[in-house]
Amino acid sequence: MFQAKADVISKKEISPGVFSITLISPEISRNAKPGQFVHVLCGVQNDKFLLRRPFSIHRVVPGRAFEILFQVVGSGTKELSKVKIHDALDVIGPLGTSFTYSPDIKSALLLAGGLGVAPLLFLAEELTENHVMFYAMLGAQTKTKLLRYIDFKRLAKKTFAATEDGSFGHEGTVVALLNRTVHRLRPQVIYAVGPGKMLQKVAETADDFGIDCQVSIEAKMACGVGACLGCTCLTRQGFKLTCKDGPIFNARDIMWGESEVEQLSLDGYKYEAAEITDSD
Repeated sequence: MFQAKADVISKKEISPGVFSITLISPEISRNAKPGQFVHVLCGVQNDKFLLRRPFSIHRVVPGRAFEILFQVVGSGTKELSKVKIHDALDVIGPLGTSFTYSPDIKSALLLAGGLGVAPLLFLAEELTENHVMFYAMLGAQTKTKLLRYIDFKRLAKKTFAATEDGSFGHEGTVVALLNRTVHRLRPQVIYAVGPGKMLQKVAETADDFGIDCQVSIEAKMACGVGACLGCTCLTRQGFKLTCKDGPIFNARDIMWGESEVEQLSLDGYKYEAAEITDSD
């Protein structure tokens, strides 16, 4: 874990209200793993907000820079969207656990709901570098909210899309698309990121087919390092801290419906790569 004053070298609005920011930090980028996150003081005036905001590491330039992806949902992310090139942000990271896979893995499925693409693109690029074949399955409410489709299409053996309004790909939810295709894809492992209720259904499907499943869980977070005990998640092993023991968990370990997991959503999509709370 490192604390850095990271210079902004790129900022793009990739979709209405959705931004990507690239920051220079050799230490964070060198040590980051897919699934981990950074804790950011939003804005250049560090005394403007008391609490940091957690953002998934979207991708890295090894040894040089890392990128985050977020949606403007309140005062913190609104301020972050206003930063300019060469501004410096106070960042702590990389934090939390990462996705894992065995050396003999042959196939995987990466499944994202909305902003769930944030940590999964980093994973997709790492799997590609390690010659692991994988499928990608992306879901959103509309075509305009379907993020990074072209990037996944470039990397994956096959990329599926689902939109709830039918404007692109399968009409319906990404979970319905999974249930229609998992029997023929038969991945060895599913990596899923999205709203809690979506993750629960993915976990149930994976369990039905005997497929390992890793999910990225978020909870209301203040310190990000396990000190405040505010981001608990109920598992079969007892309460765990999302920031320290997670955010990546084995889906079978989560006590679905008995914790805050399913309540944390943003416009139908999980607060992954966005802020968990926008009030100090």
